[in-house]
Amino acid sequence: MGALVYGGRSPIALAVCSQLAREGHTVHLVTRQVDEEIQRLGLQNGCAQVHECDLSDSAQSVALAEQIDADEGGLRAVAFVHRYRGDEDPQRQYSVEVLTPYLVLQALYERSREKECAVVLATSPAARSVLLDQGFQYHASKAAISELVRYGSVQFADRSVRVNGVSPGSFVFKERAANFYAKNPEILDLVSQVVPLSRMAVVDEIASVVAFLLGDQSRYVNGQVIEVDGGISCVDGASLVRATFGK
Repeated sequence: MGALVYGGRSPIALAVCSQLAREGHTVHLVTRQVDEEIQRLGLQNGCAQVHECDLSDSAQSVALAEQIDADEGGLRAVAFVHRYRGDEDPQRQYSVEVLTPYLVLQALYERSREKECAVVLATSPAARSVLLDQGFQYHASKAAISELVRYGSVQFADRSVRVNGVSPGSFVFKERAANFYAKNPEILDLVSQVVPLSRMAVVDEIASVVAFLLGDQSRYVNGQVIEVDGGISCVDGASLVRATFGK
């Protein structure tokens, strides 16, 4: 079973690779730049191969996906768990986060296949709410990803391409930030007050939802964006302020 994961060094992407590999997939990881570190991380997380590809180059990205799909006899799982990291170029950001994933999905849809290909795209709370530390282009791209999930779930379903999304909450604990949190315990204290589950998520908890949506157990789930945020999206903002700060 072939699986394709876009995300490079993203801790969530690597956790997705690890979970898919444990489930028996032959996992291909796509990253913007291949070096010794990403090769090591890929190996540690069960990747059969790491591919270098800049998603701002749509033609290269589509060609790579088509080649892997052909080599694997039809991909069974595709996860876009990447994020644009670059200068403030709205067109480039749109290409990396929205247009290229759409063109890859369209190319996979047009290829004949005997078995279903499940697709998951990662979005963000910025698709539905304003994050004060992010600009307009970030919000626009995340909203477009959520719309791509809905569009793809309808337009691509008749050729056995099933599309869903995952929205990790704003509070995800990553090991590379452990020292920062150790030096700033007030952040963890605040999270315990505002998140209904009283803690941050860990990357494996996000990855497990992605893996579920890519697996057979979710084969009738289509067009859904799953919030993985400990329940904070269900809390009214004003009530949250009053409960946290007594105002």
